[in-house]
Parts: sequence; structure tokens; C-alpha cells
Amino acid sequence: MTADAILAELLDVSTHLRSAALFGADGNMLAEFGFAGGTGDALWSAADEAARLLGRPPVSQCEVGLADACVFGVREQGLSAIAVTDRDATAGLVFYDLRTALRGLMGSADARG
Repeated sequence: MTADAILAELLDVSTHLRSAALFGADGNMLAEFGFAGGTGDALWSAADEAARLLGRPPVSQCEVGLADACVFGVREQGLSAIAVTDRDATAGLVFYDLRTALRGLMGSADARG
């Protein structure tokens, strides 16, 4: 499957998503829907800095709650996925859906370059 097909499937199964993006190991965006460029870098930089200050390893997943939305990020084997959801999205399901998308991406030619 291509990154675009994987993202389309993610958007189909995770109905609370407002926007989402999949990133390759090189950090380049492979597929996106309604996503602002640079958001991924900012999210991971802030999450990793917080982990560093706490003496913890780099973050593999994170959730940021906003007044009207949530931002979720997942990293696995160099790939990453970020999504913005409705405020009432179930975190466990969103993390599961993002990880499933990354696992699909791991076998795709888009992720290998």
C-alpha cells in the first residue's frame, strides 16, 4: 500500500480525526490530510525536551489536550504519525489506529524511499 492509501484507511476507521500526517524515517511528510507543515517537528521537539528534563528516553507517543481538540503523535522504527482529533476522541483508540497505520507504512515502498 502507498502512504496515501494507508492515510485514507486511517481516516476511514478513525472518525474523530480532523487532520493527520504520516512521516518517513527522513522526517519528510509522506501523506497528509488538512495538516500544517512544521507541526510534527514542533510536537516532537517539545515532547522530547520534556522527557529530557525528566531524565527519560525520547518519547514514542504523546497527547496534547487543547480546549477544542487533541493532538496525538506516535513514533515507531523511525516513522511517525500525527493527528488532530475532536476533543472527545478516545486516546487509546487513536493511538492504536496511528500505530496500525505506521505498521502498514513499514512495509510500503514510500517508507523505504
